[in-house]
Amino acid sequence: MRGLFTPRWILSHLFVLTMVLVMLGLGFWQLERRGERQRSNDEIAAAAEQPAAEIEAFLDGTEAIVEHRRAIVRGHYLDDSSFLVANRSFQAQAGSWLATPVELDDGRVVVVARGWVPRLWVTGDDPRVVETPADVELVGRIFESVGGGREGTGTDALAEVSRMDLSIVEEAIGRDVADIWIQIELQVPEVLDLPIPVPPPPLGEGPHLSYAFQWFFFSSGGIVVYGLIVRRKLRELAKMDGDG
Repeated sequence: MRGLFTPRWILSHLFVLTMVLVMLGLGFWQLERRGERQRSNDEIAAAAEQPAAEIEAFLDGTEAIVEHRRAIVRGHYLDDSSFLVANRSFQAQAGSWLATPVELDDGRVVVVARGWVPRLWVTGDDPRVVETPADVELVGRIFESVGGGREGTGTDALAEVSRMDLSIVEEAIGRDVADIWIQIELQVPEVLDLPIPVPPPPLGEGPHLSYAFQWFFFSSGGIVVYGLIVRRKLRELAKMDGDG
């Protein structure tokens, strides 16, 4: 047994133990991620099941702001303040979101992410035309402002931001806007070609469970393999003792 506790073997034991613990930790981390995804899915589903309410109710505080809850917006598009949210893909195609503020009857302004447009449209190489009606009625999902946004280069006609950071949006378009924004689902008049409404996020659990099983398999496999190595070493030591 002393042969298994030489400095070389002690380092080997510690290395294997560390790797097994790391792999077990990664497995449990994936299970935690799965649980977080399940809770997020439940919250999204619960919000989507609630009836749509007028946007004024959320702005006035009579309805709680719950992300993915649907709101009804009536007003007119401020097309001269339209802007892009950069680096948004749709069905593996590169592009941006096109967003336009809507002015309500009471003068308040709410940003509406109208949908996805391809990069070729942004660069002017897509002949399809985006029609912006003056007056609009729409239904969309509510979201709160996100942090960490920045202004982009945009185009001659459209400002650009990296994400829906509404403080950055205000700087980019030069207008005060409400502290929530809408991801459009449908509008009247109907959209013909572009922009393409962004669908709700999928509510699957993702690969977290399978990843967890893989890490647990690797950790148990490592224990088995190392156990066989130690067993062979013990046999070699016993044979050496017997020959001596």
